[in-house]
Amino acid sequence: MPNELLNFIITSSLYAEYTIENNPGLEQLVQICNKQDRFEMFCPGCGDKKVFMYDGGFSDVTVKNIWNGLHSTGSLNATNYIKYDPLENTDHMYFRFKCSLNESHKLEYFFAKRGSKIIKVGQYPSSADIDLPQASRYSAILGRQYYNELKRSIGLHSHGIGIGSFVYLRRIIEKLVYDTFKEAEAAGVLTELQFEYQADGQHRNGIEEKIKLLKGSLPDLITDHPKIYGVVSKGIHELSEEECMKYFQVLKDGIVMILDDIVAKKEKERATAEYKKSLNEILSKIK
Repeated sequence: MPNELLNFIITSSLYAEYTIENNPGLEQLVQICNKQDRFEMFCPGCGDKKVFMYDGGFSDVTVKNIWNGLHSTGSLNATNYIKYDPLENTDHMYFRFKCSLNESHKLEYFFAKRGSKIIKVGQYPSSADIDLPQASRYSAILGRQYYNELKRSIGLHSHGIGIGSFVYLRRIIEKLVYDTFKEAEAAGVLTELQFEYQADGQHRNGIEEKIKLLKGSLPDLITDHPKIYGVVSKGIHELSEEECMKYFQVLKDGIVMILDDIVAKKEKERATAEYKKSLNEILSKIK
């Protein structure tokens, strides 16, 4: 079962809140500190995704006391669950995780604690530092302007700005759609008239229709789920900051997967072209 507390620690933006309830919150805390849960994340030090594990923040005595309190027979009686809060007098929390390849590479997360809630007040490296190195591989596809907009989107989200981060996600989707159309047009697959108008002469309404039209040219993830664009657009006009913050990770991950597919396709085309060139050189010599 996924550790929700761990997921909150490593993915939430600044000032996001999480309630550590008696159970399962404390159980999940013990699991983290006992190194039962590990996770994969981009390691800025290694420059690649690595597995991370807990490396410190809570004393062994504190962790043992939490575990004993949760599993003590005195925690339950015949009718009531007796509330147990070993962190009652704690006003801050700190988690450090180490890279499994190089233990000197650390991820650190800082939280203020108010009652049963913890509030993220900092982390190092920042979310943007972790995400942006990965984003650099898309610069050739997006161009300088839109590459910077992807960075802005990630940066805004890491600072708790939801709606603003959606603005840049929408612009990136629009660019991918129109760039793909231009490629399809150049290849003679689609005309501008077909792209802009339906067979009955009616103007195509919205990007979602155009996404469907580009099936076979755009990655399947977006042509099979064109409403990705609709959700991003709705976020700008209708959703709250909190809703945009909540949905950002899923939408950003979707766009990244789309970009990964495009990168892989272009790399395969380039490798195929180089192979054909090398093969033709060989064939020309052995005729």
